[in-house]
Amino acid sequence: GFAFKRKEKIKHEYYKLLQKERKKTQTFSVQFEEKYPEHLRHLYQAERNRLDEEEQENRKKRSTGREGEEREPEDERNSVSSIPEKNVSNTQTIASNPSNEAAQSESSKTPFIQKKQKKTFYQKTKQEYERIKEERARNREVFLKDKAEREEALKKYKEKKRETYQFLKKKTKKGQPNLNLQMELLLQKIQAPHK
Repeated sequence: GFAFKRKEKIKHEYYKLLQKERKKTQTFSVQFEEKYPEHLRHLYQAERNRLDEEEQENRKKRSTGREGEEREPEDERNSVSSIPEKNVSNTQTIASNPSNEAAQSESSKTPFIQKKQKKTFYQKTKQEYERIKEERARNREVFLKDKAEREEALKKYKEKKRETYQFLKKKTKKGQPNLNLQMELLLQKIQAPHK
């Protein structure tokens, strides 16, 4: 009986292994030219070319986005320092041109407002990660504080319990429990203010 079960198990494992090998060797290739009729082939080829071009554009955008993120801190410093100078020069040219009186009054009313740059996906993800990290740190601090309080309360409780045990375990000279001490303890409990 045991040998037969072992044999069946080995067979089962072997078939599973064969199935995995078959899956690995199968190739999934899309062949537009052979599967579609001749009069529609050019449409499918055009669609395939368009999808390939879109994929290449997306790759270029992603690669330039990564490069932009690496250079970003320097660009921000340069852009922040250079924008106020441009704004000052613009207000001077507007002031020198008398035909733009309405534009001059608008520029004098509104102070310099720096446009917010759109955040990249990486920046948003990093900001979200930082927020979650801070939240976890706060939760951990709260947890550790609660744990310390619990431990302190448990320590006090055990100490009090040990003291009462030591108080109650006292015996008389003959080895009998001292009931007077037990009655004293009950009296203390009754007289103690209720919490």
